Amino acid sequence: AFSRSIQSLESRIGLRLFDRSSRGVELTSAGLTVLQRARSLVFDSDCLVRDVELLRHGGAGELVIGAAPVPAATLLPDLLTRLRHERPQLVVRLRLGAFVQLVEQLEAQALDLCIGDPRLLAPSDHLAMAPLQKIFGSLCGRHGHPLARASMLEPEALRRYGIGAISMTRQLLKPIAASLGFASVRSFPLALECDDLGLLTQVVMNTDLIGLLPENAALRDPKRLQQLPWPGSRVQFADMHALWLAGRTLSPAAQLAIDLAQ
Repeated sequence: AFSRSIQSLESRIGLRLFDRSSRGVELTSAGLTVLQRARSLVFDSDCLVRDVELLRHGGAGELVIGAAPVPAATLLPDLLTRLRHERPQLVVRLRLGAFVQLVEQLEAQALDLCIGDPRLLAPSDHLAMAPLQKIFGSLCGRHGHPLARASMLEPEALRRYGIGAISMTRQLLKPIAASLGFASVRSFPLALECDDLGLLTQVVMNTDLIGLLPENAALRDPKRLQQLPWPGSRVQFADMHALWLAGRTLSPAAQLAIDLAQ
């Protein structure tokens, strides 16, 4: 049935959309153009239906947010609390994960908003964004860590215990490594890469691993975690932005979430 529909479409527009051979079926250049335009039309149609629903319901209903590890641990607790107070009737669905995969869900229209650091992404005309917060990094160790009394941390001391961090691109890691006294990203003593910031913090609390964590991490559990001296100048850990699909109207709830997070 699908093959007959394609043949009927080709006959109607007078163009061959697929090349058929013993190796299978492939799109022609005309077929690729039609497919791209069709995807655009479907997207515009979905946006129209969504805009009508927003006008009808005034923004009440559901908000689906995707959050990368750093905003999930630093920005989301306060944001979700304030959203609950502002819109108690709103259903919020939170999706956590690696930022690149969350953006794929956003592009598939499975999310309304995605929160993370756009420096992890390739430039895209399909995404709109708004700045939220800049997060600065700190070195943390368990309470009573052997380096807790050090006035300055040398690279050799960091190598001795190893550093745990979330995954980040070489571009993002390079200034951090330089600030800590390492000549290159390759010499950075990464011992644990973990995108679950809560789990990473637990490992730091229970071992001699040094955690590269948001600067307020030690304040949350000062009996088990303490901040270690940063040997260089203060370095930005993450640049949080809210992202959504360009050309798609933000719901009142999504706009409120952005306003509260800024």
